[in-house]
Amino acid sequence: MLSTFRKITVLSLLFVLAFLNVPTARAQVRPVYDMGAIGLGQQLKRLQTTASAMHTGAHPDDEDSNLIAFLARGENARTVYLALNRGEGGQNVIGPELFEPLGVIRTEELLQARRLDGGQQMFTNVMDYGFSKTRAEATRIWGEQPTLGEMVRAIRTFRPLIIISRFSGTPADGHGQHQLAGYLTPLAYKAAADPNQFPEQIKEGLLPWQAKKLYMGQGFTAPAGEKVSVTVDTGHFDPLIGRSYAEIASEGRSQHKTQEMGTIERRGDQFSGEKLLDSKVKTSTPENDIFEGIDTSITGIAKIADDNEPGLAEKLAALQATAKKALDEYNAYSPEKIVPVLAAGVTQARAAKDATQNPYAKALIAEKEQEFAHALQLAAGVVVDALSDTDTIVAGDSTGVSVKIFGKAAAVKNVTLNTPSGWKVEAASEPKPAGNSFFFRPEKADAASYFKMTAASNATPTQPYWLEKPRHNFTFDWSAADAVKNAPFQHKLVTASVTMTIGGVDITAVQPVEYRFADDIRGELRRDLNVVPLVTVAPDTSLLIVPASAKEQKQHIVVSVTNQAPRDTKGTVSLVLPAGWTATPASADFDLATKNQKTAVAFDVTVPAGAKVGKYDVTVNAKVGSQTFDQSMQEIAYPHIQTHRRYTTATVVTEVLDLKVAPVRVGYIMGSGDAVPAAIKRLGVPVTMLEEKDLATGDLSRFDTIVVGIRASQVRPDFVANNGRLLDFVKKGGTLIVQYQQNQIIQNNMLPFAAKMEGVVNGKQRISNVRVVDETAPVKMLRPNDPIFSYPNKIVQSDWDNWVQERNLYTLTQLGPEWVTLTETADEGEDPVTGGLIYAKLGKGTYVYNAFSFFRQLPVGTPGAYRMLANMLSLPKAPAK
Repeated sequence: MLSTFRKITVLSLLFVLAFLNVPTARAQVRPVYDMGAIGLGQQLKRLQTTASAMHTGAHPDDEDSNLIAFLARGENARTVYLALNRGEGGQNVIGPELFEPLGVIRTEELLQARRLDGGQQMFTNVMDYGFSKTRAEATRIWGEQPTLGEMVRAIRTFRPLIIISRFSGTPADGHGQHQLAGYLTPLAYKAAADPNQFPEQIKEGLLPWQAKKLYMGQGFTAPAGEKVSVTVDTGHFDPLIGRSYAEIASEGRSQHKTQEMGTIERRGDQFSGEKLLDSKVKTSTPENDIFEGIDTSITGIAKIADDNEPGLAEKLAALQATAKKALDEYNAYSPEKIVPVLAAGVTQARAAKDATQNPYAKALIAEKEQEFAHALQLAAGVVVDALSDTDTIVAGDSTGVSVKIFGKAAAVKNVTLNTPSGWKVEAASEPKPAGNSFFFRPEKADAASYFKMTAASNATPTQPYWLEKPRHNFTFDWSAADAVKNAPFQHKLVTASVTMTIGGVDITAVQPVEYRFADDIRGELRRDLNVVPLVTVAPDTSLLIVPASAKEQKQHIVVSVTNQAPRDTKGTVSLVLPAGWTATPASADFDLATKNQKTAVAFDVTVPAGAKVGKYDVTVNAKVGSQTFDQSMQEIAYPHIQTHRRYTTATVVTEVLDLKVAPVRVGYIMGSGDAVPAAIKRLGVPVTMLEEKDLATGDLSRFDTIVVGIRASQVRPDFVANNGRLLDFVKKGGTLIVQYQQNQIIQNNMLPFAAKMEGVVNGKQRISNVRVVDETAPVKMLRPNDPIFSYPNKIVQSDWDNWVQERNLYTLTQLGPEWVTLTETADEGEDPVTGGLIYAKLGKGTYVYNAFSFFRQLPVGTPGAYRMLANMLSLPKAPAK
């Protein structure tokens, strides 16, 4: 039994340290509040306490950012935000990424916010499936027990003393996913302490954990007169940082750029109220402090861990005294003076850790040991940097790595690289300087080590761990070998460990190996080291729409081949086709001499006569020697985030549909970003993108139909300014199709006739717009013979099948008599929604407002959406009634 207990102790400690002390350099935002005198001052304050808190919510942006900043930088508590999902079901105002790629961006945006507000970030393995109105729907899609289990895992891993739920678990939370997060948090608080709940986690090495207090926040809006147990002043000005916690939180909030959450950094009084739901310790009413009743001192570790080990209390008291002395004697102008004190603290922490076998006490003391070591490094002014010669490496290839130590206070004893299994590391000589221009200034490190690092021959491409395996409905499979469950991303591919002596004690600093380069405009940037395939292939489209025909048809597919290796790569590329299909050429050779060099190969694919309506896959293969490569690489890169790559099989899904479209000329006004123009081109209809000059002075009469992208009234001021010209275009006989917009289209009085865009109040539940979120909700076609449903394609009930995420959103209400309503649909138990697809005659033309989520259906090839889109585009050619 003792050996088993010790094994669990070690495994449990590794789980905790995996989250608390693994260095990260993920985000592009610099950790300005953790550097220099400010950073050391906060670290010294952190030494004094064992306070820790977990804040729970459903999505990126749900969190009370002010509260997180207050807890992390005011209370100096280990603080984490646990989001159930990564926001994959939302919209993206900065680019075309939706679903999983959007989740990657929003994960990064959360990390940047945390880098500023001082918190950490965790997730469960469920995927945001879009807006939801009820907790029941969220439970049906995700499953209560599996989601609860991952929340319990996060609690057992992080071990917070207090848990604060953002939501109540009631309809007052609005979004159904909010409701489920609020409902599950108290259950997770209780279940995490019960070893009989989710026992597989105990077998993995985690231990039960009982948080001391459970709170519920006030949600997004605090009801008037609502009583709370404790109020925290998040607007408090911190003289060490030079800002209030609310200011810092707002700066972090503005990192949610895909959600356009840039905000003013307000000063002055700001408050967050929390209601105590359960406590395992005695507190007053109201409470004076959110950690009231919990001994968060170092000496309190013994009580928290229920550890009566002889001699431990004395060791903890000595460590507490040393932490206080370090803070009391800190002089920002001479931080090196407290090096001896901090060195003593490291030694004392190690002695205290060795004095107990209690896994909870050992983990808490290990945190203090690492905190003292980090403070020691900061006080001594020692910086470790580990740099690769490249940001990408191919399996079997080599790269140089330099590890440099800056700061004369450190005596370096050992430098090693921590690599994946099968990688090889050899010592290397110092490389020659990279340049000798006027601007070149060599770095002068106080110590340096150089290595040649070779990736394993079977190294697999680096991508976010939760995307390595196919998901099951809306749950990710994170059973991959390198999955760090609940973490934002997998651990760094390679790290450098530097063991050095500072102040007479040995500490080990771990630094991720990164690639550093200078952007001419933005300056120094850093990228993670990633493994990439030798060759990546990418068809120019992932979807083809082919009208069913009695004749054979040709489709054009252009495949790009990219060499990812820093050497000449030769091979052949071809298509794997369905039976009876042919391609010309059958294959093509490529010879790419340098890294990132590309070539393009055009294939004419013949679809046989009479091909049945259905879905067919065309896959791209590149062969280099005996190896076959069939992966496309999607690079997810924006200036404000760390670059990530996602790999999918290079497949062109070919939909053979019963579909016709009239010969029309189409213009497109892009909004916040969607893939509808590409869908129009798949119909064989040329489309012209309309820019500001086109809208202001261009000849709009050259178009039969103009389509307005989603949320254009929000992000295209030129669309708003020239709305009158577009209405004139309609009056003269054109068709204007406006996809869903938000309230700006109402506020700017852009519609040709009366309509509103109202929110919904159902008891305490408030929803910002009338929408139907169940993508399977029945749709009744009110005018089945209208041209939109009859020309040139006869729309039938099956055209509403196989939709993804939702039916419609931001529908119009209180319609004037000029509008013609075409559909009726509703979520279960709710009133019918008729403002999702409407049109009005204006002069000689037609104005269409389409709130159905075509922007989600078209990229994934929903057949009915293509048939209806073809009809809408064809309206100018429809026979007159």
